[in-house]
Amino acid sequence: MTMHTRTANASSIPPRFVQSPAGMRLAVHSWGPAPSAATPREVVVLLHGFPDRAQFWSQVAQHLQRDCHVIAYDMRGCGQSTPIEGRRHYRYSELIDDLFAVIQATSPHQKVHLVGHDWGALYGWDAVLDARASAHIASFVTMAPSLNQIGLWMRQRLLRPSPRNLAQALHQGMVSNGLMLSFTLPLVPELVWRSGAGRWLMRQMLQRLEGLKGDRAEPPPGTEADAVRFLGIYRANLLQQVLRPQTPRRTPVPVHALIALRDPFLPPRVFEGCAAWATAYTQSTVDAAHWAPLSQAQQVAHTVQAMARRWAVAHARPVTPATPGPHVPQPTPTH
Repeated sequence: MTMHTRTANASSIPPRFVQSPAGMRLAVHSWGPAPSAATPREVVVLLHGFPDRAQFWSQVAQHLQRDCHVIAYDMRGCGQSTPIEGRRHYRYSELIDDLFAVIQATSPHQKVHLVGHDWGALYGWDAVLDARASAHIASFVTMAPSLNQIGLWMRQRLLRPSPRNLAQALHQGMVSNGLMLSFTLPLVPELVWRSGAGRWLMRQMLQRLEGLKGDRAEPPPGTEADAVRFLGIYRANLLQQVLRPQTPRRTPVPVHALIALRDPFLPPRVFEGCAAWATAYTQSTVDAAHWAPLSQAQQVAHTVQAMARRWAVAHARPVTPATPGPHVPQPTPTH
């Protein structure tokens, strides 16, 4: 779970609206000039998590927009997109259809580089395994393993019940993912958010775990209503995939995992099985808790740029000179 904070709107372009196959009206924000024959650019699509909006990515987008055309949209139920409620509207299949509708509307003739955080990363994995992915997605930078991967990771430890394995599985299920699990309960999460306790809890986590201060840790107006609607994503997908994980199948889309070293919900160990799900997989780390796009925006942006540049070079596409930035750990191939 994440929290969109009060950051300056870095987008100079008002949002446009894209309609999904299910009739959802999705608010799409963009940064940087669109690619053209005269000025080719890579296109980056950013997927936010719970209970965020497209502007969660504004700091990352500011760093990317010099070299890339950047797209982020309010997922259904959030921000200016259709305020739909009910778990059936948040199944992965619906969210993935939304994503491809946005890609086809904003970059119909060029593959995009997908970036996911929190739930955006979780269902981003399923998007790159979709049959449409190879035609529309060039690469995927993820800040989470998939729910299938987490489920398999836990199952492997329970089937080999050493003290260490049992401790890790129980900690992941009851502590690391305890808050996520609580959001699948009936009524209680709605009461928590409507009472203001959810806003207070998220502010405390951003301040204490990520070191954000002042307005950077303050959610915008309307967050509570977004959160209540977006609880459907937990109820439609979490237990269904973690308790009945699929066996690995490889996506043809190159994947890079950016692993936050201090993430209390998705610790580095749960990424151990990710390589089995991609034909080309690399990973690197960032010194952050769960909210690296807020606390380490420049490093996140440079990781995305590096992934996009590697793909462009491999496919003989024009590339712009790399923008100077912080030292980024070299990606580690994992087989």
